[in-house]
Amino acid sequence: MNQDHEPFSPGTSEASGASGEHATKAVYLTQGEINALQKAILFLKFESEETASLLYAGSPLLNSVLEKVRDVSAFGEYAKELHSRPNEHAERFMRAKVERSYAEELAQHERTEEQKNEILRSCMYPYPVK
Repeated sequence: MNQDHEPFSPGTSEASGASGEHATKAVYLTQGEINALQKAILFLKFESEETASLLYAGSPLLNSVLEKVRDVSAFGEYAKELHSRPNEHAERFMRAKVERSYAEELAQHERTEEQKNEILRSCMYPYPVK
């Protein structure tokens, strides 16, 4: 445990005492921890073959975490530049994984093209979709 910071008190929140999903809390991470967190999220999104990983790959909450840790990373500007361009390999991988997940559904769901595109965009974050 890092002894350079005050321990977090579970009963406190930075957002006027709010609790729950939208409460904010200060967290101190080392650059190594930031790198590890980013790598874990990007692995989950773009390397895990498991279609069940899409539940997390498209999560707005995990996408928000990824954006926040990228913004505070020592390599944030490089990452922003890298992620501003489409990644054809990642997009092919993600499209195939999403299509497999649709085929594996026990109860098939009807989705509009707009819904499918939104799912793909969420899963592809931080990369834009072509």
